[in-house]
Amino acid sequence: MRILIAVHGYPPEHNGGAERRAERTARAMAERGHEVAVVCIQTDNAEHTDLRITHSLQDGIEVWRMAFNGGANPDPLRWSYDHPELGAAVGRVIDAWHPELMHLFSGYLLGASTVDAAVARRVRVVIDLTDYWWHCHRINLLTPLGKRCDGPSQAGCARCHAEQHRRFRLPAQLSPHNADMAWSLVQPDNLLGPMLGLPAQASRAARLQAALAKADVLLAPSQFLADFYQRHGTNGKRMCVWRQGVELTQCPLRTNEATLRVGYLGQVKPHKGVDLLIEAWKKLRGTQPRRLEIYGSAAGEPDYERQLSQELAQLPDAAWHGTYQGSGVWDVLAGLDVVVVPSRWVENSPNSILEAQAVGVPIVGTKLGGIAELVEHNRNGLLFAVDDPNELAQNLQRLLDEPELLPHLRANAMPFLAHQAAMDRLEGLYQQLTRQQTPASNNERTSAHERNWGDTATPCHTSR
Repeated sequence: MRILIAVHGYPPEHNGGAERRAERTARAMAERGHEVAVVCIQTDNAEHTDLRITHSLQDGIEVWRMAFNGGANPDPLRWSYDHPELGAAVGRVIDAWHPELMHLFSGYLLGASTVDAAVARRVRVVIDLTDYWWHCHRINLLTPLGKRCDGPSQAGCARCHAEQHRRFRLPAQLSPHNADMAWSLVQPDNLLGPMLGLPAQASRAARLQAALAKADVLLAPSQFLADFYQRHGTNGKRMCVWRQGVELTQCPLRTNEATLRVGYLGQVKPHKGVDLLIEAWKKLRGTQPRRLEIYGSAAGEPDYERQLSQELAQLPDAAWHGTYQGSGVWDVLAGLDVVVVPSRWVENSPNSILEAQAVGVPIVGTKLGGIAELVEHNRNGLLFAVDDPNELAQNLQRLLDEPELLPHLRANAMPFLAHQAAMDRLEGLYQQLTRQQTPASNNERTSAHERNWGDTATPCHTSR
């Protein structure tokens, strides 16, 4: 098969969860003898205003990287999800390389135009729904003021988009009640609606929903995420709930120590709740030896980085180690007794949980979304209410005060899906899709999908 991987960033420059999954998928399929290429975004903040594309060979895989300046476009919101020049560039890659199938990870930055480019050329499309981007321009269902959103609406999304700008955000911070009252008056059928961007949000929702409908298969890493998309109009017949695999490259030897070693692994940003962990850490009592080890980058959040650095400097039993390369996670986990996932945003299927559980490291996590789907309280981990450092501190205190608790949680670590098994399953999906007759139109694509794939439940089981 000829497989095109499309993703908003690609290692080594970009190392988020979706980017790493895309790279692992590309590498695995190449190792299995398939021809694999990657198209990705190098930057959307380039100094030049035109879109430029470069080509290179990385680990034997052809990689096309695109660079442009999203803010320089005449309509930045629209071009963030429907970028005609970007779609044309992806089309040129497809014309030059002739893939049979495109696997799009997330959709962020690449948008609807990328899907259209593949469908117009009769290329099968698989979309990995790694986040909420198709319904939330901020990706994480958090407003600029840090409030959680239950789902999209025209007025809600317009307000969220407006409050990214200081002139709207500051009044909402100073007088939230009055801001709520004012926004309640904004409706699609009055003058305020068009002035404040409701039609633009409606256009975004319609455009992206139509793009999702053109995919042959949608993959969701958690039941929570699949349910969210189906509640907001996505056809469930196209959806498979497939937990991502864990690429366990080594089985680290763990040492039993008197010191409780607590860790955080991931982006160090406000929506990840690292400040909650530090606040909870300060509340711990007693003289039992303990260490807090934080791993991750605060890139793009200089104020947050400064705040956390100042707080950590006052804690002799805590350290911030920065980032590590992907395979280095096993060495990090070998030095930890528990991993804390204190997210404020509604996580889907965090790699940090799956990797920790693969080597028997319990989780203390937020009782929210995909975290609660993976962690059973008092079995393989402990759960606490979102934004509650007191309850997080209580859970950590239990690990200090109850010597039998940590061994119990370790012994009940959830089973995991090995990376190779996940790739076996994905390869089978690719083969089934490429064996189907290539549709001449999207209507035919839909009927073929429902006849040959959507009614077949065997490959679409949930794996924990």
